[in-house]
Amino acid sequence: MEFKYNLSNIVIDFIANAKINEISIGCSDSQVVRIEKKNNVYFLKIAKKGLLTSEYKKLKWLEAKLEVPKIVLYDENDTTEFLITEAIKGEMICSDTYTKNPKLGLKIIANAFKKILDVNIDDCPFDVSIDYKLQLVKRNVENKLIDISQLSEKTLKKYGNLENVLQYLNDNKFYEEKCFSHGDTSLPNIFALNNEFSGFIDVGECGIADQWFDLAICEKSIRRNFGEEYISEFYKELNITPDREKIDYYLLMMELYL
Repeated sequence: MEFKYNLSNIVIDFIANAKINEISIGCSDSQVVRIEKKNNVYFLKIAKKGLLTSEYKKLKWLEAKLEVPKIVLYDENDTTEFLITEAIKGEMICSDTYTKNPKLGLKIIANAFKKILDVNIDDCPFDVSIDYKLQLVKRNVENKLIDISQLSEKTLKKYGNLENVLQYLNDNKFYEEKCFSHGDTSLPNIFALNNEFSGFIDVGECGIADQWFDLAICEKSIRRNFGEEYISEFYKELNITPDREKIDYYLLMMELYL
């Protein structure tokens, strides 16, 4: 396969005699490669310098705190960063196993959320709360990174344009019920092995945030993968009453995410 960047010597040594194949290119400055080596599976992320620093630091901080990919190797040069992690064992909660048995999937998701909430934030150095998120969506709107056609018909009818959505989000901030947040609790990022939660992937946006953000993301993913009828079951499994105002706020915010 063809690499977008020149590999460092330590990465070249690691992938020697291994089976490799590209998983995705993601943004124009990154590349993801699956590595099979000695009956183990790893993932190599390659990106323009600065794009993997946060994820590396967050994975380091989460060691022994949450089931996330174990760092095997991190390297950098003047232009590029390299991150190799062990694969999380099991399969995504959006796999056929769980789309055909959503109630089992919901039990695993509920356990995954309990794991998130068990992470102590007293010494967490990563702030991804509402002001941070609003800065992200503001950047997306101002840099014209969001196509207005991506907005739902309901949102377009109510707000008319991206700027009005952003204004609403800024004007309607609320008190945050802060806890540790994974940052993207969509079903492809939650894994199970033998019908038990086994880990999370993609923690680049994790940190201290409002608890309803992760719930909103997961609700959206459950709706897409399991169906609308399982949303109420989701909250019953968590034994919480959904705060629709906050959830709907974050669902609207996500329309301005990339």
